[in-house]
Amino acid sequence: MRLRKRIITGLCLFGACVLVNVGCGARGTAPVEDGSRDGAGGVLGVEGDRGMEDPSGTAGGAAGQGILSGEALGTGLARESGGGNADSKEDAWARGLEFDYEVNPEDFSLTLYVDGQALPAAGASDERRTERVKTGEDGVSWRYPEEKIRVAVKPEEDYLSVEIGAETEEDQAFRWPEISAGLYYIPLGEGKRVVSDQEEWKLFLDGQELAVNEALSMPFWASVYGDYAVLFIMEHPYRTSLNFSAGPEVSFGVEHRYPAISSNRTNRYRIYVTENDPAAVAKVYRRYVQETGEFVTLEEKAGDNPAVRNLYGAPHIYLHGDLAVSPEDINWPAFRQAMDTPAMRHIMSFFDQSEMGTEAKAVFAELGKQDYVAEYQKYTICSYLTEVIKRGDFYEPEVFPEHNEEMRAVLDGQGEPSPYRQIGLNQNALAVNMPDVFHPVNTWLDKETTGLLTEIKEAGIGQAWIGLNSWEQAFVKPELARQAEKQGYLLGAYDSYHSIHEPGKEQWITAKFSDAGLYEDAVVTGPDGEPVKGFKNVGRKLNPTLALPAVKSRMGEIMGTGLPFGSWFVDCDAFGEIYDDYSPEHVTTQEQDLAARMERLAYIRDTYGLVVGSEGGNDFAASTVAFAHGIEMKSFAWMDQDMNENRDSEYYMGKYYNSKGGVPEHFSRRVPVKEPYRTVFLDPRYDVPLFKLVYNDSVITSYHWDWSTFKVKGATGDRMVREVLYNVPPLYHLDRAEWERYGDDIARHHKVWSDFSKRAVTREMTEFAYLSGDGAVQMTGYGQDLRAVANFGEEAWRYGDIEIPGHSVLIQGKGMELVYTPELKEENR
Repeated sequence: MRLRKRIITGLCLFGACVLVNVGCGARGTAPVEDGSRDGAGGVLGVEGDRGMEDPSGTAGGAAGQGILSGEALGTGLARESGGGNADSKEDAWARGLEFDYEVNPEDFSLTLYVDGQALPAAGASDERRTERVKTGEDGVSWRYPEEKIRVAVKPEEDYLSVEIGAETEEDQAFRWPEISAGLYYIPLGEGKRVVSDQEEWKLFLDGQELAVNEALSMPFWASVYGDYAVLFIMEHPYRTSLNFSAGPEVSFGVEHRYPAISSNRTNRYRIYVTENDPAAVAKVYRRYVQETGEFVTLEEKAGDNPAVRNLYGAPHIYLHGDLAVSPEDINWPAFRQAMDTPAMRHIMSFFDQSEMGTEAKAVFAELGKQDYVAEYQKYTICSYLTEVIKRGDFYEPEVFPEHNEEMRAVLDGQGEPSPYRQIGLNQNALAVNMPDVFHPVNTWLDKETTGLLTEIKEAGIGQAWIGLNSWEQAFVKPELARQAEKQGYLLGAYDSYHSIHEPGKEQWITAKFSDAGLYEDAVVTGPDGEPVKGFKNVGRKLNPTLALPAVKSRMGEIMGTGLPFGSWFVDCDAFGEIYDDYSPEHVTTQEQDLAARMERLAYIRDTYGLVVGSEGGNDFAASTVAFAHGIEMKSFAWMDQDMNENRDSEYYMGKYYNSKGGVPEHFSRRVPVKEPYRTVFLDPRYDVPLFKLVYNDSVITSYHWDWSTFKVKGATGDRMVREVLYNVPPLYHLDRAEWERYGDDIARHHKVWSDFSKRAVTREMTEFAYLSGDGAVQMTGYGQDLRAVANFGEEAWRYGDIEIPGHSVLIQGKGMELVYTPELKEENR
């Protein structure tokens, strides 16, 4: 790049103005004002002209006091108005536009100029004293002596590089830029179009401090000024937060911390100008990711593990079942008659050592006074039996003298001792020694497991991801894993290495580790010297850099069972909740924390050939995971007391409990969503598929498990339409009762969604546009010949010569064209 510099005198400094030449292909999808209600070509007017006209009529204008300006000439691509090679158009579209810039070191304001329009990319901060201000052919640099911060601004091929460095090895923080615009495209989950003067967005964002690696699925934002968008890419998003205010409109400042424990003392931004088009913004970021070498397609992942293709067109189903024996597996009259046998007395001997013991003891006492067994009593007994069946000390040879082949294999020491083998031994001990009371073990739980999978398959669902609450679900019913494999389903278990509980006081299985020393020696310590508390303030956070031996131990034990797991879901690791650990014995930075999380995901994936997914799915994990839960709707119930705690509220999500061992109320209870959360998280008019525009052909993304397809009252139809439009797998929580409730609706939706998704999933999302003035009609395109046009409004919309009813989607592709309106039972809408 050649530089041409002109010197402009000022009272404080001398400067040079820089022009960056870039090309950008015009795609015809830039949002502009269009009030029509018909026609395929209408696009949304999302923003008025908030740019400042250059009074001189020339880019750059005259530099004033304390302002640096300069000019650069490059060989950027010319804008295209149509025609030409498609590949060259795509390349042009993924590049920024050419612009001039003007920066004031004293208040660090930054203005960009495009076609005579001034774009206030960064507003003025408090003025600071500057020194060592230098301008040259490679840009502008200076330092803030009081803050001990150095700054370098440098024009690159199609962007402006801004580098902010800390000059000391002490804890430091620096806030820049200050951002204010009428409209933003922000990758909150899949992506949101944030209207800065809208009351719901102001209410939601005011006072929020959003950690970039956690709150944003990708480290960028775009601010809209008239016909253009200014895109900031954060190259080092660790310890960076967007700090919002809403007075009178939504604005934010960006703060980056430089902790003393980190050797990285430099923070970098890339700043681009694009058309006011979220697709153009996303494509520039996609090119950036590709340049870093971190972009891996689904087909490339499938080349390493062909089972990845089992996710194509597959709904994601959490199959719930906490019981090791069900009421259908017990002859209840015989159970009552066996109350005084040695085996039954042995069963009852664990009352004082069981979580269900007190309740079960009362039920057993009641049975002696009854000639029947009530339903709640049956489930209480089965829950208690489940606890004792999982105990390592339940089997006693004197109590259970009769053995079958499966028991003898365990008792004769065939294979390593494990919870899986112990559970099988205990189940068989009951069935073999109490044959009048218990049915044969291989029939236990059939209705809720293998029988349910068969019905799902018969309903037309050829491929599915099946997630278990815990690997113990497969331990108590091995036939479940084998049947899933036989049907071509990917069966995976929920796992986590995020929290660790005090040994002997574990509240859930994933927080229990065989190495008891980890609780004292391998947890995260905050800057205050105290251990960081675990999820829901229980236990502590486990340092990922010290957890890999525990991962290997657990996974080795589980996979050593020979059960045909095909997938694995690791909670939290792709969510972005990462830590600087100040423990003197194992100081760890966020960078090291995140790298260790990716290492364990890759270890599980590569060692056992599993299709790996995680919570969240932020793009630092995109090259590692095949699927993620949370991008399409993030967890937000914790933000509101009515949703999270108030059991009398209609908005209450529900308890994490089901007395029958099935889907907990937290997942099965349907709820409305109040404002501002409904606008922010559910209103499709403010959705923008930024993540899909970058990663559709790389990662399969669905909802956080709190917000399954049927969870929100009055929203199911629109969510199904959106699942087609954005190529999102439906997510369901099922047991026998929930399948009977939703099965017909699921099967009808699957016929349309799955066929579309199989075509779309390996393609880049190449197009997106708002077609109506309110954002209710949207279009997506995948590759050359697949398109969806969704109408979330009430009135019909005409697209070309096709009328799309409200809450419906038009699908057009090679050999297919249909308008899909989800058909739902009234109570499931």
